[in-house]
Amino acid sequence: MNETRQLADYIADFDVAEVPAEVIDKAKLHLLDQIGCQMAFATLPWGKAACRYALADGARGDSTIAYYGARTSMEKAAFANGLFGHGFEMDDDDESSTSHPGVCVIPAALAVGERVLASGQDVLGAIIVGYDVMIRCAHAARKMHERHFHETAAAGTFGATAAAAKLLGLSADQVANALGIAASESSGITEHTCTGGSVKRVNAGLAASNGVRAALLAQLGITGPTEALEGRKGWIRAFADDEECDPAKLVEGLGADYKIMQVGMKPYCCCAGMHGAIDAAEKIRRRGVTADDIASVAVMMRPRETRDIGGTVEPQDITQAQFSAQFGVALRLVRGSNGFYDYTMEAVGDPAVRELCRNIIWEVDEDDTYLAGSAAPARVTVTLKDGTVYQETVNNARGTLGNPIGWDGTIEKFLDLERGCVPDEQARALVAAVRSLDASPDIIRLTSLMTA
Repeated sequence: MNETRQLADYIADFDVAEVPAEVIDKAKLHLLDQIGCQMAFATLPWGKAACRYALADGARGDSTIAYYGARTSMEKAAFANGLFGHGFEMDDDDESSTSHPGVCVIPAALAVGERVLASGQDVLGAIIVGYDVMIRCAHAARKMHERHFHETAAAGTFGATAAAAKLLGLSADQVANALGIAASESSGITEHTCTGGSVKRVNAGLAASNGVRAALLAQLGITGPTEALEGRKGWIRAFADDEECDPAKLVEGLGADYKIMQVGMKPYCCCAGMHGAIDAAEKIRRRGVTADDIASVAVMMRPRETRDIGGTVEPQDITQAQFSAQFGVALRLVRGSNGFYDYTMEAVGDPAVRELCRNIIWEVDEDDTYLAGSAAPARVTVTLKDGTVYQETVNNARGTLGNPIGWDGTIEKFLDLERGCVPDEQARALVAAVRSLDASPDIIRLTSLMTA
């Protein structure tokens, strides 16, 4: 027991100067990736709505809203930027917890870091500790997904709380209270995977904002339950059945096992569960196969992916399309790309894409007979009209730990996202600012560059 307190002590005592260089470098990588997503997706309809909401009472505060450049309160900036970052299914992904840490932790860290004039190194430290806490919470209630909770929203509140508390300089007692407050704020469901809705984008913004609020309330003296996470009526047992609760996961390897090191990147604008299938389809497409040649396609995945992304054959909106493996594979085979500029209503209505969606057969590897690896592996079999059969299996999709894209791939993705937002010179200046952030006395130059 006492896991909540152990986490609080860890957050309060965390010293970024003791963190290995490779962990600092990984934090920079994820920071750049998240900034790219925030800037690009801020212009989408739900992004514009979030900006209007954040500025509804006038722009008052010191924290920057990405792309728009207006300043507002820490909570509202974290909300808007978190929503932006999660706005189009291209944010980073932790396969072990099926969550997206960057969209919760980084907006909170930037919003608070800018307000308190934290150093670049301290902001990176807050990001590292935030990822650590968020993923540990998700692991402790690992099967919350089967009860239809959205891990990013639910566990993300704790990651944002940890980052904000660290930058605000809270004591261990205050951090423990902040975690207790966060436990009451945590929420989020996954009905969006079935019937759509742009509220899915909002979940990350809520988690980021709630985390900042929890830390501020604790700073002002609001208290929380001392066993908010592990207690008999605590967060873990509220979000997972008793046999699935594992409070020990909150503190295993604490201070040595930095969870940010296990988080991957998403090169495609859709649920990470289908990225292996897209990669397999791409391998077949590169053999010269065109959509006109195809009679049928079979996609094999594991039961969880079957449940989450195999149910929508012909999506009716972009959100549904981003959670339909049939659409993702068909889009790749017909149009050759699954990037930010490919997921449009025009693509959703493309007759060639829709026809191929209807000709995709779903297969389930119930007991890992054909598939290996932990990152949503997939097998795609394409049968041509002349009877020729092509088959490809991908156990490690691009961007996962088994097939990382690294700095080169992340910068390439960043520059592609930013080409519709800012001049190339500014985009490259952002890359340079992130890469040197640990040497910066504050993050003001970085946030000033996050403006169109």
